[in-house]
Amino acid sequence: MTLFLDEHTVSELITMEDALDAVSEGFIASGRGAVANLPRARLSHRSGTVRITAAIIEDRGYYGVKVSSSAVFGSNAGRVFNLFEIATGRLCAVIQVFGLGALRTGAVSGLATDLLARQDAEILTLIGTGRQARTQLDAIRQVRRISQVRLVGRDPVRRAAFREALGREGEDVVEFDSAEDAGRGADIVVTATSATQPVLLGEWLSPGAHVNAIGANAESRRELDSAVVARAAVVVTDEPSQARYEATDLMQPVAEGVFDWDDLLGVGEILGGAKPGRQSHEEITLFKSLGTAIGDVALAARTYETALERGVGVHLPDLSGRSS
Repeated sequence: MTLFLDEHTVSELITMEDALDAVSEGFIASGRGAVANLPRARLSHRSGTVRITAAIIEDRGYYGVKVSSSAVFGSNAGRVFNLFEIATGRLCAVIQVFGLGALRTGAVSGLATDLLARQDAEILTLIGTGRQARTQLDAIRQVRRISQVRLVGRDPVRRAAFREALGREGEDVVEFDSAEDAGRGADIVVTATSATQPVLLGEWLSPGAHVNAIGANAESRRELDSAVVARAAVVVTDEPSQARYEATDLMQPVAEGVFDWDDLLGVGEILGGAKPGRQSHEEITLFKSLGTAIGDVALAARTYETALERGVGVHLPDLSGRSS
């Protein structure tokens, strides 16, 4: 049957723990070469930008295509993921993915944090207080015992509201006006912004820090200065081939000669043991998030299968017009 799953239904079906498990499956398959990924394609229009990604995960038996658009169009209703069964080509589900996308982004960063951050990492700095920052925190809470959360945001009112909405789990939550002050001494730093200039400088990082850089996947954006990349002993992304034209935080360091594309690793390579991750307590590590359909297919498949088990979702007619 083909199911339509809206935002509310998805939120009731999938937890961050589920998401971490699902994306781990996807990237394990990627590390084995059992995944085909289509990097994000963009179509520009006077009203905004249409974005398309797709991936096949052989091990899970699914492929999928995501179509989304920039907020310029004025609505998130068009953000959908179409999940298909490989064996038959059947459309399994149409899923609204605004919330699911944030969950996937958080889960992949949580996976990278588990692979790369020190086991004793406990001080977390969040630069940015939007929707993505929240799922970053939720995921990192799953893989490390956080004692302090440092919040950095340009708008004090929004930052305070974010703090109140967090739902503390024993952490000390502190607001900072300065990213430098919040970054110094932090064990994990997350940049989740739409910044056009670096918001995190390499000189602020302490030995042993891990960085998750979430924004800056368009030419006009940048979150990290070149020193962050230069200081990192290990630089990892979700899809290295996609990074070469989309990871603006890495392009400038490459142009400056302080980083080489050949040194960029994929999450799947480390997860599968093909490449090493952190090798010392003092190393600085960096995960550059892009947002690929690998995680989307894995998470959409988990959502669809859970919906079938629980008997939820709206049944859609199949392609022949018969009720499915």
